[in-house]
Amino acid sequence: MTRWPALLLAFACQAHAAPLHFDLLRLDGDGQLRLNQFHGQAVVLNFWASNCLPCIQELPVLHAYAASQPRQRLIGIAIDTRPAAQAYLRRHPASYPQALSGPALLPTFGNQIKGLPYTVIVNSQHRICTRRLGPVDAAWLAKAVAACGGP
Repeated sequence: MTRWPALLLAFACQAHAAPLHFDLLRLDGDGQLRLNQFHGQAVVLNFWASNCLPCIQELPVLHAYAASQPRQRLIGIAIDTRPAAQAYLRRHPASYPQALSGPALLPTFGNQIKGLPYTVIVNSQHRICTRRLGPVDAAWLAKAVAACGGP
């Protein structure tokens, strides 16, 4: 019975036939942020909004993870307006790259109901390995990244 979670995770890694991608405006600088910049690497994608209390509450977990795992790619994606997201980041600076998108991106990454916060880990081929709707904690994040081939 203990093999089922591992088996389900293995099938989840095969869920998308084509690698996922995005090309989004950066919130923390000029230019674009593209998923294919991290070719061959597992990436944690955290979708958030400035008016989302659980998003704000999970921020310390994400900051701590980014600081403790500098080789692991982590990207924040604001599902928000640019002014609201930038104001939020001025009050709560992020220690990892931040991009801006609209809610239309969420179903592409498996979030049909468009709820936040939402965290997706894509494997090194940029296919969804695992995902979580709701705030993450340090234990889940570490276990999920390890299962998806992160450092």
